[in-house]
Amino acid sequence: LPSSGQRGAAPPTLETMNDSEMDLEPDHPPMEGGDGDTVDARPDRRLRLPILHKKKKNGQEPESPSDSQFRKVEQVYRYKMNYPKLGKCIIINNKNFHQRTGMGTRIGTDKDACDLQLCFKDLGFEVCIKNDQTCENMEKQLQKVANEDHSDYSCFACILLSHGEEGLIYGIDRSEE
Repeated sequence: LPSSGQRGAAPPTLETMNDSEMDLEPDHPPMEGGDGDTVDARPDRRLRLPILHKKKKNGQEPESPSDSQFRKVEQVYRYKMNYPKLGKCIIINNKNFHQRTGMGTRIGTDKDACDLQLCFKDLGFEVCIKNDQTCENMEKQLQKVANEDHSDYSCFACILLSHGEEGLIYGIDRSEE
């Protein structure tokens, strides 16, 4: 960003960009990373922000807007979801903490974990819950799933239910950055 004393050209907005700048191709080949990993989600820049409708004047309702006054707002990124399986979901649910951590029991976390399990199963995920994990076990679980073959899955979800702060999470034995 320009500093307070400098003036630069305003960055392009969706309203000022032409079609060639917006990459209107509907299907993109996956991008290859240096490690062989691929990215199959890309922004869809064809979609624009809605035009704000007029406010009430003199207490009267504005005229009914026509469809041409509003633009459809959708998510910017779309993932290919046509894989044989939707995905895996791991839920790490830490409820009971060692006394030396100073952390109390997380009342209600079992219900949260159960509700999340049902939600993700209803969406079509394979769900695995791991209860009361040490920092070492959490890392091992995540490393194990990271080393698995995910080529038949559309996506992956990992949910950590635990104590924590900005930049760190608690296992039942200690915190980890």
